[in-house]
Amino acid sequence: MLDDVEGSTEQELRWRDERDALLLFAKTAGMTAKDFTRAHPWDRTAAEESYISGLTGVAVQPTFDDKRERVAERLSGIGVTVMKAFTSRDNRRSYDLEATSIINPRVVGGAEGSLDAFYYHYDTGTLVVLRYLSPGPNGTFSPDARRSLDELHGRVHRPEQGARRRTDDYCLLDDPLFLRIHEQVAFTHTLHRTSSGAIYPYSQFAAAIPVAVETGLPDSSVDALTRHLVPTDFASLVRDGWFGARGVPLEIASDSVKASVETVGAALVVVDFNGRPRGNGAGLGIRA
Repeated sequence: MLDDVEGSTEQELRWRDERDALLLFAKTAGMTAKDFTRAHPWDRTAAEESYISGLTGVAVQPTFDDKRERVAERLSGIGVTVMKAFTSRDNRRSYDLEATSIINPRVVGGAEGSLDAFYYHYDTGTLVVLRYLSPGPNGTFSPDARRSLDELHGRVHRPEQGARRRTDDYCLLDDPLFLRIHEQVAFTHTLHRTSSGAIYPYSQFAAAIPVAVETGLPDSSVDALTRHLVPTDFASLVRDGWFGARGVPLEIASDSVKASVETVGAALVVVDFNGRPRGNGAGLGIRA
């Protein structure tokens, strides 16, 4: 999938982030690098400002599938939309996902962050959200960035009620929101070797940044975030059911996508239709 074109404009960096989100959540859904064809070269004009248009996929045909029809209906009309479906059922692996890129040309580039990426497992209602955020000068975060994140968190966080929580549910984190923070480097085919692209739980960011927003002290920078998740491990933990809010209705998830498109201007949505249950780690003896 890697593209050899380099660039550092806001749009090119957003393309990089869209590609990154697609690879990350596709891996969560069970795809491997061998399942993707190389998207080189890809026509940026025909892509309608979406990286996934450069991929080989199948047209979404929801007529005979109620699940796909519901998703397509909920996501249609939000902005410029590109949908691709990827399905494989063989003896070695099984995946069934739909990737949708939604762009609002009037908004994109006008807000903090380049992209919001959503992973939604249809059968369990598991939702995970990534905000792609680039630090400002000297690795600092602006008050606007924190405010925008608080608004996003308010939309997607649905605290579990004690009475609803299962006694065998060992999920480590119910909060679906994470930050994907890249180093400010150009869109390049060597990005996966040159940028750590760390992932941080929102709770860690919220605990480290509040004083920074109010006072402008040095600890407002990314240096205040001392621990992070490696993308590969993050995908595995989501797939095995450790991360993500559960039981989120499709209507709530799609409303969050719409709000992201209206504020950030771009969203990448991966809906996982694979019926495989989300376990809580192989070591617990729960099916994964």
